[in-house]
Amino acid sequence: MKEVQDILSLAIRQPAMSDQLQLAENDSVAVPDCLDFTLQRFTYDRPLPVEDVAMVVYQPAKRGQTAAIELRYCVAGNKYCQNPGCTDQVCADGHRDNCIQKSPSIDIITVRFQPSFIQSLQKGSTTSTLFDMQSRKPFVKTIQPSTKSKEVLDQMVHHNYDGALKNIFLQSKALELLLFSSDQFVQNDTDDRYGCRFLTQLEDREKIEKARDILLEQLDAPITIRDLARRIAMNECYLKKGFKAMYGTTIYDYFQKERMEKAKSLLYERGMSVSEVAILMGYSCISHFSTAFKKHTGLKPCELLLR
Repeated sequence: MKEVQDILSLAIRQPAMSDQLQLAENDSVAVPDCLDFTLQRFTYDRPLPVEDVAMVVYQPAKRGQTAAIELRYCVAGNKYCQNPGCTDQVCADGHRDNCIQKSPSIDIITVRFQPSFIQSLQKGSTTSTLFDMQSRKPFVKTIQPSTKSKEVLDQMVHHNYDGALKNIFLQSKALELLLFSSDQFVQNDTDDRYGCRFLTQLEDREKIEKARDILLEQLDAPITIRDLARRIAMNECYLKKGFKAMYGTTIYDYFQKERMEKAKSLLYERGMSVSEVAILMGYSCISHFSTAFKKHTGLKPCELLLR
């Protein structure tokens, strides 16, 4: 359950909202000598700001635990046919958009590969391995699921196979995920390839999450990286590197993006004036606010109000 909360905290901007989630489905499939597949599907009544996210996790063997590579995904989806009497025929025929029983969901999908299976794929290869299986240190790297990966995940969740065919199907799709993820994971630079190894510690990831929360809480008052690092008790270099590894962007760019999104909401949804929003966002000069807003949205604040 800790792993679920871990990736949920990355996918949902406001962790407190995770209390709205209700576990609707919990499925687990073990493909012998290959992989373990798990799905936890959560539904919710109110809209949630969900961002699709994926994690590549390597855990070495220690204290009786088997070494393993995991691909974890948190993606927005749909739960179909809530009616227990429904035969799911509409969905099975590929017309899920017409399902009147569907409801939005958040899917936590984990594919855990056995090391021996990964090594069997690499036999005879003279090039560098996909993952350094001899590493004695765990590592975690956060990536953005590609469109192809999300299509494969949807197929793994919604299929009609059973028994041995189900195992074959899941294995084939899991290999596709591994292939697509490797395009994002394997880098020429060794340090970037393994991401931030210190982020394998839950305590350090929680500090990065706290830094993000601080940014979101005070979008009207920019904070320096030095002060941010001091507030979460982390080295500035670790903070910058860890933040980019977890959220895929720099602290400044993340702050500006969220800042302009809030400004956009105040202008478009609440009908506030440009000068009012500029002041609320901490700008003393309206022209500076207008320039920053256009850089993010492609429109000047006044142009948005005319739409």
